[in-house]
Amino acid sequence: MKIKFVNHASFIIEHEEVKLICDPWLEGSSFNYGWGLISKTKMKYEDFKDITHIWFSHEHPDHFSPPNLIKIKKDIRAKITVLYQETTDKKVYEFCKKAGFKKQIELKENKFFEINTEFKIMCNPYVAGDSYALFHVGNYKILNLNDCVVRTEHSAIKLKKTIGEIDILFTQFGYANKVGNINDISLRKASSDEKLQRINIQNRILKPKIIIPFASFIKFHHIENKYMNEGMYKIDKVYDYINNKLNTKCIVMYPNDTWEPSERWNSKKSVEKYIIDYEKFPTNGFVISEPVAESTLKENSKVFLKKIKIGYSNRIRSINSLKTNIFISDYGKSFELNGKNGLVKTNIGQFSCDIILSSDSLNYCFKELWGFDTLAINARYQETKKGNIKSFKNFGWVASNLNRKEIFPGITLFNRIRNKVHKLSIKYGRFPRENY
Repeated sequence: MKIKFVNHASFIIEHEEVKLICDPWLEGSSFNYGWGLISKTKMKYEDFKDITHIWFSHEHPDHFSPPNLIKIKKDIRAKITVLYQETTDKKVYEFCKKAGFKKQIELKENKFFEINTEFKIMCNPYVAGDSYALFHVGNYKILNLNDCVVRTEHSAIKLKKTIGEIDILFTQFGYANKVGNINDISLRKASSDEKLQRINIQNRILKPKIIIPFASFIKFHHIENKYMNEGMYKIDKVYDYINNKLNTKCIVMYPNDTWEPSERWNSKKSVEKYIIDYEKFPTNGFVISEPVAESTLKENSKVFLKKIKIGYSNRIRSINSLKTNIFISDYGKSFELNGKNGLVKTNIGQFSCDIILSSDSLNYCFKELWGFDTLAINARYQETKKGNIKSFKNFGWVASNLNRKEIFPGITLFNRIRNKVHKLSIKYGRFPRENY
């Protein structure tokens, strides 16, 4: 069994005739130009000719990147099987089907899918559309947590009961969402410390023989979010913490590194390469977005409202009651966004608004149902002390749930509650198992 690191959250597990790649993001920006890769990917699109399977953890563009996937030649895509969690919206499934991948297999919760007798995968859904994968490959058990938030002993113990013993743990080591405003460096350092404590809990409860930190090899690279880089711990500090504080073997892999678990590995060489790349990352080459015309922004706000009102046809009165005050930084003006009329000008002062952001960022929220989720991750905005950010996020909550087809009170929510009741009933013997 070999593991080849691709970049960020992507790696290849190779065993006999199977080559499975996780979450390939090879190049470009993610989250509306919010993130860029620290290091250059060595894998080329033609290299997918050797890949037999792709597993995607979730729909975020640093894990599932349609612009990258389409660059794989059609004849190569036609030989690759896609593995993904079972979802309500079927968007990833349908995209891959339309793109001409060989087969799309939805993985059932708590059940192993057998690629062959020596290679099995169990994929379980987690919070907010995420999922984790447990791979049984030969004599090894590999857990890919990607972005799944396992930060407490309770959540780690619950996970342990499901997965059992593991040999190798792939886990995130950096924050992946907005933490504080521009001057809140201490908050970001505290968040970085929390990520180390999270790894500590995972190590203590899950007891992996080896930890591979990954899924955080990015920099915030827009002019509006470059402040987020100050406070983010680099891989050298994470490596030292795992090796010295946790006394667990830490393997750091650089793009194109290939490692066999039976081999000795010098992580310091990989760490040194990353440190060089951190320093090379442009200090003045950040992305600057062009302003969106005010008329376009207002029109797109109405299109956005129409879209969510169609989705929430029985909740239009609730949508109409939504309201938030926004200061658009590149206009130097404040606006009210309300559920009835869309974006309208107002005279509220900048620091009394609920949020400060650019017209480009706001326009992205209007154009894409996942735009508000993107904004929370790329951190291209500032909160105000006098405002109420929750008023703005209420629009995002509506859009995000509609994007996943989990409309409140929602059939999906109902099904989750029903399934939970059935599981508890089965556990305590009140219903026969076949009724579930």
